[in-house]
Amino acid sequence: MTTASTRTAKPLIQKVVSTPVLKTSPPATAAATRPSPTSIPSAASAVVATGDAAHGKELYMQSCSACHGAAGQGSYGPSLQNEASRKNLAQTIALIKTPKPPMPKLYPGSLNDKDVLDIATYVESLK
Repeated sequence: MTTASTRTAKPLIQKVVSTPVLKTSPPATAAATRPSPTSIPSAASAVVATGDAAHGKELYMQSCSACHGAAGQGSYGPSLQNEASRKNLAQTIALIKTPKPPMPKLYPGSLNDKDVLDIATYVESLK
């Protein structure tokens, strides 16, 4: 009498070879062209909401347009058109709060925190 020999198949074990992961810089993006947020005060970097651009335009016309032009095109002061491509909202707020001469320091004084946020929101909208 012959007995059938039962063979059990051995499971295939795949050998996994891992290669070390090299840390590389992330690919360049449009955000990389903006100035570093580390150069602005930390309180300004916490900006989450945007202000009231219509109110900001009113304040801009009163306080900023004499130097930066009615449409932000620049005159005595630099152009603010397309400012959003150069600065984020927090950086624009920081610049308004702590301007470099000859820009006048209007905060705190004639401008409060909400006024600065509103003007910065308006300036960021200029094209």
